Amino acid sequence: MPRRSTIDLATIAAWPSLHEAAFRAARGRRGQPAVATFLSDVDRNLLKVQQDVLHHRAPRGEWSVFSIRDPKPRQIAAPCFADRVLHHALMLHLGPILVRALIAGTFACIEGRGSLAAVRRAQHHQRRWPWVVKTDVRRYFASVDHATLQRDVLARRFKDAGVLALCARILARGPTPSAVGLPIGALTSQFFANSYLDAVDRFACEQLRVPGYVRYMDDLVWWCRSRAEARETFEQVRAFAADQRGLELKPPQIGRADAGVTFLGYRVLPGTLRLSLRRRRRYAAARQRWEARYAAGDIDALALQRGYASALAITAHADATAWRREQHRRVPPVDA
Repeated sequence: MPRRSTIDLATIAAWPSLHEAAFRAARGRRGQPAVATFLSDVDRNLLKVQQDVLHHRAPRGEWSVFSIRDPKPRQIAAPCFADRVLHHALMLHLGPILVRALIAGTFACIEGRGSLAAVRRAQHHQRRWPWVVKTDVRRYFASVDHATLQRDVLARRFKDAGVLALCARILARGPTPSAVGLPIGALTSQFFANSYLDAVDRFACEQLRVPGYVRYMDDLVWWCRSRAEARETFEQVRAFAADQRGLELKPPQIGRADAGVTFLGYRVLPGTLRLSLRRRRRYAAARQRWEARYAAGDIDALALQRGYASALAITAHADATAWRREQHRRVPPVDA
């Protein structure tokens, strides 16, 4: 049984904690009307958040819901700014404890790791082991069971009843109240979803003893010594995820490591990183978007150059010099 934290509501609602949370929540959003209004009387508004936390009224449960395409349609739910501050205050204290409980092969939403570190670790395993398995969870955020999350993740790490009740209210007051699902767009969802799959990580690494393993949120990749081992471990991980977490894994991609695996926008091979088709399309779309704005007179030459730099950043870290030259030959950049 893991050691449980003694963090309580008073710790979360302490004045320094709330001020730090407000600063973090406002980062990059100070121009938004709701944020500017909150910050214009920040002490009064933080006092309201503090009282709501201490008197078990938080969160407000107010959301803005919109859709994006990245590349498939996703529904994003953004909490009101007061609840965003609450989420940051909560995760200032709960987040580090949840992260410390994760295995080293987990990379999403963790300071100092991230997607590039996950890709580099995957390439390391590609060089060592001959077979690779890649899968992900079907409708992951929408499939997280609140009762399982509370019982098997949060209650195992935190013992204060007030903190657990606050987490339960955050889960219950989502944009579409339900006993299942986390809203994409909330800070708490990132941490909760990352921890929800930790049991699957440990099953694969500690019980099945797969020799290499990397997870980025619900994208799972592991390495095996043979095709038979790859198939067998997938079936066992699939059954465990369904039984213990109520999750459905998609059909796996199983192949030889030297043929490469597509992961987080790269084609990862033992000796090189290539751009995935999705990332190549993102680069082309970004170029077209900036060039169209320049042609329409919406931006000047300097802004166009900055746009080109942002498009090139999409191809960073991959061995893509020759590919970029070919793209420039086929579609020359605008002469600004």
